Amino acid sequence: MLSLLTLGLHFGAVMILVGSLILTIYLNVKGRARQQVEYVQASYVLAKRLPVIMTYVINLGVPPLLFLQVLYGQQIYSSSVLIGSLWISVIIQLMLAYWLLYRTIHGIENRKPIWHIAGLSLLIVMGIGQIYSFNMTLMLRPEVWNEMYHNSPIGMQSPKGDPTITPRWLFVMAGGPLFGGLWAVLLSHMAYLGDAVKAILRRAGGLIAGVGGVLMLAMGYRVMSLQPAEVWAGIQGSQLHLYGLYAAGATIAVATLLGVAQGMGKARSLAVSNLGIVAALLATITSAIVRDGVRDFTLLQKGFDVNAVTVYPNWSVVIVFLLLFVIMLGVIYWLLNVMRQATPPKEEISI
Repeated sequence: MLSLLTLGLHFGAVMILVGSLILTIYLNVKGRARQQVEYVQASYVLAKRLPVIMTYVINLGVPPLLFLQVLYGQQIYSSSVLIGSLWISVIIQLMLAYWLLYRTIHGIENRKPIWHIAGLSLLIVMGIGQIYSFNMTLMLRPEVWNEMYHNSPIGMQSPKGDPTITPRWLFVMAGGPLFGGLWAVLLSHMAYLGDAVKAILRRAGGLIAGVGGVLMLAMGYRVMSLQPAEVWAGIQGSQLHLYGLYAAGATIAVATLLGVAQGMGKARSLAVSNLGIVAALLATITSAIVRDGVRDFTLLQKGFDVNAVTVYPNWSVVIVFLLLFVIMLGVIYWLLNVMRQATPPKEEISI
């Protein structure tokens, strides 16, 4: 369960990053084109938080990767080697994307166009997501490993022949507008923002959340429709994974409706904004449950039963990790409340 929880939070952070970049570009371009400084200020509110979001993307991505290596070490090691050049390039791409986030902030502060800088960072982040999609699907296909190794021993290749790769990637990327929109709506409750900036964040965030939610549901349906009959039978025969599938669809729909309602001005309370974020996080966690089921039932058809793996847990380490994880969540919640209520020095952003 710890792996599912941390993976769900990691997915949430990735989606907030993608959605925030999209909104930052949109609001900044619109503000500069119309000479409306409030839109530029709204883009600055989002941009200022991008580096912090990136730190959560990285840190929350480590625990689920470690859990994956413990339970599926042979599979993930093999698939990582087969796309080794792409896999190693993630480190360089990540550093470049991180640097571009700071350049985006610097550009807004200096009244310069930032669409190309933030756009490049967005493309890099999405490209990293595609590489992860390559790896996580390739580990399920041991039948192609030998051929791929002979084609490129240095791993300068991407896997082919799996129709689920792109839909799986697009499912997470579509969550960007949903999460980013809900995040923008939540930021609109910060006390020090002007009414015009608050309205822009709430309206733009709510509407893009609606678009993202619809796309996410469509991609989720596409991913599941492409699964083999044996995998579907396994999902339907497992209460955990079947109910997880229903819950994922329901929570995505709820988060989408809450986002749209706030964007249309029908619900403006902080409680509704928090509820939208919670629903979205539950969507990523339940999606992670379904994802685990797809992986386990796929590998089961190919001779690997994860439930038969002998694991010798170090319970003292697990307990310490769990305690620190709970403390971290509490600190994050406290910091978000401090940020919302803070009254920083007035930040003059102009066009």
